[in-house]
Amino acid sequence: MPSFSVTLIVNTFNQPEYLSKVLKGIGNQSLKPDEVLLADDGSAKPTRELFAEWSRENSYACKHIWQENKGFRRSRILNQAIAQSSSNYIVFLDGDTIPHPQFISDHQLVARKNYFVQGHRALIKEGAEQWFGVGNFQDDRKKAFFSGKLKGLKHAYRWPMAMTRVKRDLRGIRGCNLGIWRDDLIRTNGYNEEFVGWGREDSELAVRLMNNNVPRLDVRGRALCYHLWHPPASRSNVGQNDELLENSKSTDIKFCKLGLDQYIAK
Repeated sequence: MPSFSVTLIVNTFNQPEYLSKVLKGIGNQSLKPDEVLLADDGSAKPTRELFAEWSRENSYACKHIWQENKGFRRSRILNQAIAQSSSNYIVFLDGDTIPHPQFISDHQLVARKNYFVQGHRALIKEGAEQWFGVGNFQDDRKKAFFSGKLKGLKHAYRWPMAMTRVKRDLRGIRGCNLGIWRDDLIRTNGYNEEFVGWGREDSELAVRLMNNNVPRLDVRGRALCYHLWHPPASRSNVGQNDELLENSKSTDIKFCKLGLDQYIAK
């Protein structure tokens, strides 16, 4: 097993019923992360109480990082979590996405210096989000398959060997399943906090990583996770975020102005 430490950062906002299933999935990992940081974009008391109770059950470090609810500010809370992380390698997971029991061990196995890893997800369709993740993982996945509630079968089952390939495009970039070396996040200044509202902040980070000669290592058949259906977030700001992304793509930007360095001591 590779000899580097792993921080798992889970971002959330007022979805304690989903987060409880994600935390159960983290607790069932075959290889535990060295620490779990909850990047909370302003959730209310139930989320804080849920994470505090879950944290007491674990021997590894757990920390709740919270900011006031002033709208969708995912980039900002993720930067604060990155700044407080203590591991060499950071894996990002969304608070509505349940990890496969070998999620962390797979990320450790496929991680490669000077690359960032993009994993993929299967989709749990509407209706199944109520029960998927409550019972035994294998049973719930089987039930989802036979009831037609499991979409993206190529990402739903672990393959005998991981298939990895280097990619330099943005297709399929999603922050719900990313593995990035902490040093590379510092070099690019983490997430760009000019991105407010849903959309494109993960793709823009990927642009800066690739501009810093940190290409994408796309992995299939390993590092699996399962996204629970929920009503879509507001896309009201996506036009502005699209413009920011296009600007980064056209200017060979390597370091964003409003980013991680605000929270890391010089």
